[in-house]
Amino acid sequence: MKPMELIEQGRFLGEEFLLWLWMQSQMEGGASGVEGDGSACFVDDAIQLVSERGEVKEISLRKGSPSESREAFEALSRGMRPARMKLRILSGDMEWVFSLSAATLDMGTLKLPPSTGKAPQDRLHDRLYLLEEGAGHLERRLRRFLEVRSGTPAELLAQMKAWVRSGLSGAGGEAPWEA
Repeated sequence: MKPMELIEQGRFLGEEFLLWLWMQSQMEGGASGVEGDGSACFVDDAIQLVSERGEVKEISLRKGSPSESREAFEALSRGMRPARMKLRILSGDMEWVFSLSAATLDMGTLKLPPSTGKAPQDRLHDRLYLLEEGAGHLERRLRRFLEVRSGTPAELLAQMKAWVRSGLSGAGGEAPWEA
């Protein structure tokens, strides 16, 4: 089997992971659910949704709060799936901003927290550390998602469907920290 065929076959898992991150950002305040991890992950200002069915094959929502928009929830309710999202991870006073692809789980356009090193080798060391730290926050979320998905997939599916329905009705529009 060719590498691209393998990627396409496994793409659904990346799409579900992005959807789970989106749901967690709204329902759980972005918490990872991992003991001792105080970071938060939020959908930033860009979401790309795709579908093989219907007349519209791709929708890109940008600027503002696309993750809370009615358009996003309507697209999800019609069977569209997230293909790429811009995410923001916060941990203490550090912030990582990047796009994440569902097909390959590649992090792109990564913006790291600022380096504190003065010398070039210190800045390089800091940036490598910050890159590993940001990837670690994402990996912990992926591990948690796989645990939840493999443990109770029917319950996860029901949660996701209820979340989409609440987004359509406007009940999910207010973030938990604003309530």
